Amino acid sequence: MKKVIITGVLFIGLIFGMGAFTQTAAQSSNTDNEPLTIVEYSDYQCPACAYFHPIVEKLKDKYGDQIEFKMKFFPLNSHQYAALAARAAQAAKNQDKFYEMHSLLFENQKRWSNSGSPTSIFVNYARDLELDVDQFKSDLNSAETQKVVMEQRKEGRNAGVNATPTFFIDGVKVDPLPRNFQQFDQLLQQYIGE
Repeated sequence: MKKVIITGVLFIGLIFGMGAFTQTAAQSSNTDNEPLTIVEYSDYQCPACAYFHPIVEKLKDKYGDQIEFKMKFFPLNSHQYAALAARAAQAAKNQDKFYEMHSLLFENQKRWSNSGSPTSIFVNYARDLELDVDQFKSDLNSAETQKVVMEQRKEGRNAGVNATPTFFIDGVKVDPLPRNFQQFDQLLQQYIGE
């Protein structure tokens, strides 16, 4: 009788143990749920980057957590206010409003690009987003904010970025650039396997 009880306990333990092992192994080897990482190097004064902004938003809406977009600053020297706009986005990020400022900058690109001095426009965007305006102004002009922008631009140069926008999908440079949402969507489907 003792043998039957011991055998039963061992058998039950083995079943539960195998179940736990299988579950642990499945969790550690499951890479199918990893989001596809898309990095965009962008310049807020670049018309092509503004063109791609709604395309990127549609892709984010369609794919949800299957993709992870990361925006990196790459202000071109040929665009007078691009670095200032990048600093405005970073200053908003310090108050958890990066994407809101990011969208405002692209959606209103012509307005602030053609102004004599866009700083006051950016401050008004900060007000509209209910940011702490004094902190925003301070961050906009801080050495730390400038450093973040320039480090991302340097990172882009080291990765071979020479124009904006430049996209990388899981570390692979997208070349040639898709022309529209449909082409970008088809490209992502090749990676995701839809």
